[in-house]
Amino acid sequence: MFLFRSLRWRIFLALTFLIAAMVFCLSLFFLSQTRQFSLEQVGARLVHDAAFLATDSELRSGSAISGWQGDHAEAVRLAREWSQQFEARVTLLRADGTVLADSEDRQPAHDNLSNRPEIQAALAGGTGYSLRHSRAYGAEALFAAAAIPPSADPAGLVRLSVPRASIDAPLERLRLNVLAAAQLALVVGAAGAFAVAFAAMRPFRSLARKASRTVHREDDIRVAPGTTEEFGQLSRAFNRMVEELDEEAGRVARARERLTSVLDTLVDGVFILDGEGRVRLCNAVAAEMVGAAAYAGGQSSQEEPGGQGVETETSPGNPALTAQVAPAPESLVQGRLLAQVVRDHRIVETWQACNDDGEPAESIFEMDGRTVRTIALPYVAGDSDGFIVLLQDMTELHRLERVRRDFVSNISHELRTPLASLRALTETLRDGALDDPEAAPRFLDRIETEVDSLAQMVQELLELSRIESGQVPFRFRPVPVSEVVLAPVERLQPLAAREEIDLIIDLAPRLPRVYADAERVHQVMANLVHNALKFSPQGASIIVSAGGDSSGQEVIVSVSDTGVGIPAEDRDRIFERFYKTDRARASGGTGLGLAIAKHIIQAHGGRIWVDSIENRGSKFSFTLTVA
Repeated sequence: MFLFRSLRWRIFLALTFLIAAMVFCLSLFFLSQTRQFSLEQVGARLVHDAAFLATDSELRSGSAISGWQGDHAEAVRLAREWSQQFEARVTLLRADGTVLADSEDRQPAHDNLSNRPEIQAALAGGTGYSLRHSRAYGAEALFAAAAIPPSADPAGLVRLSVPRASIDAPLERLRLNVLAAAQLALVVGAAGAFAVAFAAMRPFRSLARKASRTVHREDDIRVAPGTTEEFGQLSRAFNRMVEELDEEAGRVARARERLTSVLDTLVDGVFILDGEGRVRLCNAVAAEMVGAAAYAGGQSSQEEPGGQGVETETSPGNPALTAQVAPAPESLVQGRLLAQVVRDHRIVETWQACNDDGEPAESIFEMDGRTVRTIALPYVAGDSDGFIVLLQDMTELHRLERVRRDFVSNISHELRTPLASLRALTETLRDGALDDPEAAPRFLDRIETEVDSLAQMVQELLELSRIESGQVPFRFRPVPVSEVVLAPVERLQPLAAREEIDLIIDLAPRLPRVYADAERVHQVMANLVHNALKFSPQGASIIVSAGGDSSGQEVIVSVSDTGVGIPAEDRDRIFERFYKTDRARASGGTGLGLAIAKHIIQAHGGRIWVDSIENRGSKFSFTLTVA
């Protein structure tokens, strides 16, 4: 069956069959023509010999056979003599067709042969010739007859005959030679057909190999035009097809790159699944959110479905991914079921609900300390359908919501105390204290204090809002570090002296100028130093220091105290507006100072942070850019 599937073997067999048929036909024609030519030559010879014998003087005189009437012993002698001389059977006949003598006694005497074709032809025309079956020979024989006219009418006839076998015998060697030559020609022709078939298919095999290489997108897959017009047309068509495939592959690659770029720019994790729930595409955010479980095949001894293991390494193109994330997320998760990719069953259940109902499904849950919102959407694109699974990190949104709730709670708490005091003072004055010369001024002073506290709170809120919205103008200029540090510290020096607290300034020598708004930085410094004084006991020390960082691009300013410190659970929220620790609430204040300081430093392009150990002190630091 392989021979019939292979085109080159089909060509070889067809050419071999045609060559064999041609050799057979030519051999048969040659042997047939040779046989016919031999028969004609022998027949002409027999006719010539018979006519020659008919002119023999003895026969024409009739003396040898007594005028064809007497004892025919002499005629038998002549027939046998001539038979040996001419290597043929000789028969003498009278004019009426009766046999007078036969050289081989195959024809009985007095037998009448007048109905034989050669006899009739000789009687009619002088000579006759026929190839027919002979009862005497029991096979085909060639007969030639000639009339012997002693006068106007023939006195008799001479007939010569030879069996067909004696004519064909000399041709047997020729037939064997022809068959041998035919076999040799068939072998040579088959070898030529084999060479032609393989030579004809060589460019097509090259074309087939290059066509298979197009699957792997290898270089140099163009085909030379070739020497034949047909293959030239095919090669040109193939090259056009390759060019179109390259263009189409380029368009697909560009479309895929655009899709990948869009997915990579999304802040949400995206899984694109086929109808069976197998991952077709995912972005780096989704890879990071599902964690190591998504790449189990790349971090263990397991192998991909194709049979090749995947090595574990950090992706150089995605620095946000940890060492647990493989360098090529698509190559690791593509083709896997979603249940094999993600480690949280709730994501799979959300997709399953979408798959079962054909409607979008949604769920929100905690995963690895983050609040994750999962949305599964069905989609249909052309003849294919599938699902899009979105993973949204809602942690920051929930944190902001918590901050908003805390802000409302804190501002309500901060406003409740002065408002309650104002209400109580107002009711007291209305109940008669207004007429008391001694109590009335004291209550009015209390009211004025609470109103000032409210005004300060509103002013700070307004200022914070303006800073956050960018409405506060900053006047940046290169200023010495000492200018932004010493002025607020000197203003607070009397307060430190009253509290018996040492306020120490430690500035590194030869500090570069910083690019800052000095007045705004004074506000930050005053807030940090005032807080340090407020939460430090008597006899404590506060150190205000400044020095360059390792890069030489920033100056770090720090305020260190040995006060009560900040609990670990409050450090991340200490810069939120109105946020206070329990100890800070007892000391008063609006709770907006650190929030304002944070936004001022961020407007300068710097950072602010706190290092603190509870009951041992705190160190607030911020950076300013070198001018």
